[in-house]
Amino acid sequence: MIIGNQDWRQNMKVPFSLLPAPAVMFISRRMLGVGSVVSKMFPGLKLQLLQAGTKETPKEYGAVAFVVALSNMIILGLIFAIVGIVAKVDVMLLALGACLVVGGFSFFTIIMMPGVTASRRVKSLDNNLIPSMRQLLIEVRSGVTLFQAMTSITTGYGEVSVEFKRIVDHINVGVSETDAINEASKRNLSFKFRRVLWQISNSLTVGSDISVSLSDMIEELTKEKLDDIRRYGQELNPWTMMYMMLAVILPSLGITIAAIILSFLNIALPKMIVMPGIILGLMGFQIVFIQFVKSRRPVVD
Repeated sequence: MIIGNQDWRQNMKVPFSLLPAPAVMFISRRMLGVGSVVSKMFPGLKLQLLQAGTKETPKEYGAVAFVVALSNMIILGLIFAIVGIVAKVDVMLLALGACLVVGGFSFFTIIMMPGVTASRRVKSLDNNLIPSMRQLLIEVRSGVTLFQAMTSITTGYGEVSVEFKRIVDHINVGVSETDAINEASKRNLSFKFRRVLWQISNSLTVGSDISVSLSDMIEELTKEKLDDIRRYGQELNPWTMMYMMLAVILPSLGITIAAIILSFLNIALPKMIVMPGIILGLMGFQIVFIQFVKSRRPVVD
């Protein structure tokens, strides 16, 4: 997202914004001063934007976050005002609370998005690192130059291809291979990817055989992958026990005990509310639990 680029303003989708993206970008370009203040409040934003692969400056991104939060608050406040006038009900306190919550949620969610995006890029880099390095090793061993080998993996390997495409582009404009690789290692959050780049850079610097370094790195990365798989298998046992406790035993025993206690207290709860609530709660817990376990599962190449 590059503020000032017409194509980007037309195609950009600003998340959590009740205003259209072009309107957000038009207003934010005139509030870069506020964006500068916001960027100073979050000193790590510059690095997160770089690691997320975006091109806007921190003050531009901060301006977007502020405009989205402010516009959401204003629009929501107008909606509450219209509803209050039509229904002839005083909703000022409710509207104020809702606007503050929505505005704060919008602002901090957008501010944290580069960090989340960077984490997703790290996962994509790590998942595609071994197969891409295998192809790079095959290319180097076949006798092609390192530049040609890097060019061959600029497609087909997700974020790894994106990073090597940027390295190749920098080399094409006159940057040396070592400088381009070192720059890529600085802007990436993935420690495994940085290690690979460091090995390649060191091999270029000292003039050693790159294929040997790549072979050693692939072997080491493969061992780490196997260790991740073993750890995941060991983690499944306690997670399975927790699932049985929270999703099976606790609901059945909890409902029984609650029914007994409420019967002694002569408190009757409507079944039309209790049963759907329990079912929805269990469904929500299972969805969250499954997604959590799935997120920890290592990808097997």
